[in-house]
Amino acid sequence: MSVGAYFEMIGGASGNMILGALVDAGADLERIERALQTIPVSGWAIERKRVVKRGIAATYVDLVIPGEDNLREDHHIPYDRDDGIVHHEHKHAHHHKHQPGRRLSDIVEIITASGLTQRQKERAEAVYRRLAQAEALVHGSTTEEIVFHELGQVDAILDVAAACIALDELAVDEVYCSAYPVGEGAISMHHGLYPNPPPATAELMRGAPTIATGVRGELVTTTGAAILSTFVARPGERPSLRYERIGYGAGTSDFPIPNVLRVEIGPLAEQRAGDLRIDSVVVLETNVDDMSPQYFELALERLYEAGAFEAWLTPTTTKKSRPGLVFSAIAPPDRAEACARAMLAQTSSLGVRFRRQERYVLEREIATVRTPLGDVRYKTATIEGRPRRSLEYDDVARIARETGRPPADVARELERYIPNE
Repeated sequence: MSVGAYFEMIGGASGNMILGALVDAGADLERIERALQTIPVSGWAIERKRVVKRGIAATYVDLVIPGEDNLREDHHIPYDRDDGIVHHEHKHAHHHKHQPGRRLSDIVEIITASGLTQRQKERAEAVYRRLAQAEALVHGSTTEEIVFHELGQVDAILDVAAACIALDELAVDEVYCSAYPVGEGAISMHHGLYPNPPPATAELMRGAPTIATGVRGELVTTTGAAILSTFVARPGERPSLRYERIGYGAGTSDFPIPNVLRVEIGPLAEQRAGDLRIDSVVVLETNVDDMSPQYFELALERLYEAGAFEAWLTPTTTKKSRPGLVFSAIAPPDRAEACARAMLAQTSSLGVRFRRQERYVLEREIATVRTPLGDVRYKTATIEGRPRRSLEYDDVARIARETGRPPADVARELERYIPNE
């Protein structure tokens, strides 16, 4: 059964609030710290403390890097300024001019060189790729050219990685979140004054429901929006899950509402629509234009061995008008990483994109019937009260090989032995 995590943005969301909520829910901070120590950056420390926000006890976790605090965008700011501008408050503002920022390739290189698990690396890289896409769109640039300033600093990189590690620590398969709360007032950032939420954050929220709070301050930071929008397929939707863990992560502000993020974690309840079951899958795709088509036979075989439900190839036109193929697969969430690794190992592709989707599925039962040709399995699915039965093709193919008969002839004979009721 899949484990879900629902992030309820009571008073906002940021990278350190997400981490704090997951730690409060039971993620082992010492194990997270050991994993972070494999990332090739130094001079940082983790701070953890218990705080109370408007009567709610919560965990505050912060990754502190001396000299980068001036650019940290994950610290929420007080709402009670009288100039209408939400200022970022930093401890070491005099270091500002010495921070050049990082490009996406720099951050990917840092993540790749770490000792994180492959799934953690892929999740962290996915967050930064989504960030790069949003920033590039806002600034009229490309993902390769965009330079992260606040978001390229070590603390932001560690926040993203720590969230990915914590999700693994708690065995979370699927992530959900509430609607995004939005504050008021202009935001003072590296490039100048911005509306609230800043353009990149708004881009990350595109298509998601928002709630006007009337609170003066930045409620959802860009890092928080990037993490949630990368992993949440349907923002604003509360899943049916059994609460086994509940955690509260604190921000640094004192808003009229509690500046906390709540996470609820537990097994996801099976969803049904009449006689249909609703489940979640991951759709994986990669474009290939420089590989001999004959090699896809083994690639498809390996993909099914990795746990894919379905895999297929679609003709397409790639860059420079080259003919190519889209290599696609549908996999259960807990096998998505293995399927992505199989796609990368068996093709010339350097990356696999993925998205979470839901599907309607008929419940099915598999039974075995004895026939003169041997034992044969068959599936029974029911739709609108009418059973539908079909032979397992693997058994039909096996008997066809053993007898030398055409599969269609074997199937016709075997169908006589499948029960009608």
